[in-house]
Amino acid sequence: MKISHLFLPLIVSSIFTMTSCRKDLATATNPQQNTQALKTEINGGSKTITLGIGDDLQRGAGTQDDAVVYNKPDWVNVNFSSSTDFLASSWTYQGVPGTGRQFFRFNGLSTIPAGTTITSAILTLTGVTSSLAAPQGNSYYPGSPYNSSGTNPAWIKRVTGSWTASTITWNNQPTTTTTNAVTVPASTSQWNYSVTLNVTALVQDLINSGQNNGFSMQLQTEAYYRCVIFTGPRHTNVSGRPKLVVTYEI
Repeated sequence: MKISHLFLPLIVSSIFTMTSCRKDLATATNPQQNTQALKTEINGGSKTITLGIGDDLQRGAGTQDDAVVYNKPDWVNVNFSSSTDFLASSWTYQGVPGTGRQFFRFNGLSTIPAGTTITSAILTLTGVTSSLAAPQGNSYYPGSPYNSSGTNPAWIKRVTGSWTASTITWNNQPTTTTTNAVTVPASTSQWNYSVTLNVTALVQDLINSGQNNGFSMQLQTEAYYRCVIFTGPRHTNVSGRPKLVVTYEI
């Protein structure tokens, strides 16, 4: 099919307009990962991006970058990257203790150049109404049968080693750092316990490092019976999936 010479300049102009409006995509080290932004806003000298994890239905693209690892003896080399929940726990399974740690990564952070000043980063984790992975729900709340085991605050830490969601296990989990770690407060209810966390310093450290290895969530005291649980990136509650809102200077 031939293209009329009358329409050719219009087509070229449209292509130029579309590409010039997508500067972040053109300059990103991995352009496909720019789809990780659910929302983008520019206000004066600042840009705010809202990020999700993995194949979020609101975004429709990207890789799944979260997994939980367990130190239960027969699970230390098993990959758990298909859970609908997002948790940190120390529990017993058929009487055998096992500690679980959550690893996750917002790929959209890779589009922010090293050296950028992060002015705000807010992580939202939404509670669940039930769970197959942790049918007891959060372990600590008024009247919980597990209160005698102690409270269940967790850490959000920056991951300092490389990892892949499809291969990570307890035995090959990457290193993390406690620098600027953020506390996930102890739960106050069995279900529907949500938190909003200021992770600005953590995200700044990640950007300064030039490496997006993501974050981990783990209990501050890894002793059973303790568990804290949120909506995961595969959960049917799309609006409740983990969300990171980052504002930075441009």
